[in-house]
Amino acid sequence: MKVLVADDSPVLVRALAKLLDQAGYDVVIANDGLEAIQKFYEEIPDLVLLDINMPKLHGYVVCRLIKEDPSARSVPILILTARSSNEDRYWATRSGADGFLTKESMGEELLDSVQSALASRALADLSRIEPPTQTLEESDVLARVCEVLDRKLFEASIVNDIVAIGVRADDLHGTINESLSILGRLVECDAAGVLLHLEHELVLRANKLMSIGDFEVFRDLSALRGRQFTTVDVRGEDLNLILPTGVDTSEILDTTGATTDGGWESFESIPLWSKGEVVALLVLASHEKDAFSDNARRNLRTIEPHLATVIDSAKQYQRILEQEARSSLSSLLD
Repeated sequence: MKVLVADDSPVLVRALAKLLDQAGYDVVIANDGLEAIQKFYEEIPDLVLLDINMPKLHGYVVCRLIKEDPSARSVPILILTARSSNEDRYWATRSGADGFLTKESMGEELLDSVQSALASRALADLSRIEPPTQTLEESDVLARVCEVLDRKLFEASIVNDIVAIGVRADDLHGTINESLSILGRLVECDAAGVLLHLEHELVLRANKLMSIGDFEVFRDLSALRGRQFTTVDVRGEDLNLILPTGVDTSEILDTTGATTDGGWESFESIPLWSKGEVVALLVLASHEKDAFSDNARRNLRTIEPHLATVIDSAKQYQRILEQEARSSLSSLLD
């Protein structure tokens, strides 16, 4: 097993190298953040011990760069630092680190953490594909930093747009339709919808005219995934179709039979969790094979909790309005 130790302290590096070598690990050393990225892709270690404060690149940036790479994200990264504040632990988690150790944790505690992280990786990722070895120049690493920063800014903008919907939307279906519209700027697909399993509704947006056959498959697949992720017996034929305001069914579904069935080569479903339960199911479909890239899935994971919160809030708001309407009606009847 190979461990990459990234730290700018020669004394600590020597101590760690000796400890790990005696435990039977092969040790690769990097003395700054830039070298840590270069050594990672040259050596492809099984685990990384990473300091936070390093020259050239901060440890959190190194961790984020590795974890943003789909082929490399399964490699465990343990933050090993003299800093131990709650803020440091928070940012370590946010950057994707698999563990947080202080430099007082030398000796058996550190070795136990290394062994535990390696064992967890082996159990969780039996079919993993190792990232290819690469020789990266300084300009290559900096280009990756800029790419991640650009993507994070884009993701933050999308998340802000979705959160803003929760403030201005005045009904559940309007909230979902506006969210799906924003989602269309993030992920390319031919059809997108939100399954409201408790309400037995399917809110649908389509980018092109859909055949009846394709719609029924989309509807039934959505219901099937709803049954898989919830305890509700959702059936496609029982779902009420909800379209964007002002959109007629004929603008979405071709009832003339002129549009042939294209088939859904790609289909994604994401349960939207809020407060420990699934509040809805996001479903996306495309006629193109392998339409949803790793980048698209990463974007969906980014917005999923925010979308879930917005939909859950809209549901609660709608319930309050319905309760007030019933109360007002009862008062009139009395």
